[in-house]
Amino acid sequence: MQSSLLWCAARLLWPRGAVAAARRPLSGGSRPLEELFSQGGPLRTFLERQAGSEAHLKVRRPELVAVVKLLNEKEQELRETEHLLHDENEDLRKLAENEITLCQKEITQLKHQIILLLVPSEETDENDLILEVTAGVGGQEAMLFTSEMFDMYQRYAAFKRWHFETLEYFPSEIGGLRHASASIGGSEAYRHMKFEGGVHRVQRVPKTEKQGRIHTSTMTVAILPQPTEINLVINPKDLRIDTKRASGAGGQHVNTTDSAVRIVHLPTDWK
Repeated sequence: MQSSLLWCAARLLWPRGAVAAARRPLSGGSRPLEELFSQGGPLRTFLERQAGSEAHLKVRRPELVAVVKLLNEKEQELRETEHLLHDENEDLRKLAENEITLCQKEITQLKHQIILLLVPSEETDENDLILEVTAGVGGQEAMLFTSEMFDMYQRYAAFKRWHFETLEYFPSEIGGLRHASASIGGSEAYRHMKFEGGVHRVQRVPKTEKQGRIHTSTMTVAILPQPTEINLVINPKDLRIDTKRASGAGGQHVNTTDSAVRIVHLPTDWK
């Protein structure tokens, strides 16, 4: 049951036909979102079952419990406000319409937040990351697009107050970017950036186009989590050290020098 919910959540997080691979916010009229949360829908049924074991859920996912509770309160508020649309007072009806619009937006945001909370976290979510951008199809326009994307990530890191260090930077002739890499570190940096990996495309009239034609250009983004530091302890008793000496006529130096050394880790047989 939960795996099918995650698949539905993934379809919502990566909509088709996007200009770039970045995620887009769901609108209030998103049909897949409404189907998931409709009465008897898969996600609504899942949340109702979880509500039966609320004490257990509070221990494992306290944030999810809080958002689900707030969603139920907002939906109840929406139903009560809708009754005011039939009131004889015109001013009261207009006020109710404004309240309904605002309430629907908040409900959509809460539903989207629930979907994100249902996606399981990874061990590397807290890690720093390496960002790599490379120009793809589109010539100079693709390089200009790559430069804009790299600048966007740098500004986003500054907005999140992350550490951003440029490691490689290979510009093009007209101010674009062929390839660049950067080290980004901060709170949950990989969690927020891991979905950016992939091919991004843009359709627009390039600066290099003189006849006003629309071109399609691409660039690729790679997001690599940086491994955390580990303490590696090797017991000397687990190592076998073999030394080799040259033989044959060559004097005393040949027979006394260890010219080859092989170290074997006995538990794993690594050499």
